[in-house]
Amino acid sequence: MGFSSKSQNNPSAKVTVNNLFDNNGLKTGLWIENKGLVEVYYKNNLKDGVFRSYNRKNGKLSCFGEYVNGFRTGNWFYFNEKSQLVMIEKNISVNTDKITTDDGKKIVPKFKSYVIIYYENGSIKEEGTALYDKDIEIDFFKIGIWKYYDKKGLILK
Repeated sequence: MGFSSKSQNNPSAKVTVNNLFDNNGLKTGLWIENKGLVEVYYKNNLKDGVFRSYNRKNGKLSCFGEYVNGFRTGNWFYFNEKSQLVMIEKNISVNTDKITTDDGKKIVPKFKSYVIIYYENGSIKEEGTALYDKDIEIDFFKIGIWKYYDKKGLILK
C-alpha cells in the first residue's frame, strides 16, 4: 500500500502517496489510474485488493469489486449514473465451456460468472450464467438457464 506522512505546513494533515513501485520495479499498493477514474491496489505488479471505478461524466462510483493475484474474486457491483445498482456478478471463474457464435465460430470465452441484472426500481430483471472475454460490462454470452422477471419481481420465463 501507499504510505501516509504529515505535511510540513500542516502537521495534522495526511498526505497519501500512491502509484509506487517496489524495489524490483513492480507496481505495489494503491494506484490511481485512467485520469483518476480507477482506484486499484497492486501486489507484485498484479491487481490485488479493492478495485473501484468511477463514472466519467459525473464522478460517481460505477463499479466496485476485489482482485486476488490478478483475478476478479467475490462479488462485483455495477452502478448506473444515478448510483443505482444495475448488476451484480458472482462466482467468477476461468471458463472452459466452448460456445458457437452466431456466425458459426467455436470459441472459449475467458471468464464465467453468475450475473443478476436489475431494473431501476431495484427488482431483479434477469439472472443466469454469463461468459465473457475481457469486460462483462461491454459484452457477454448467456448460457444455460436464464430467469426473466417483470418489474414487480414476478417470473416471466
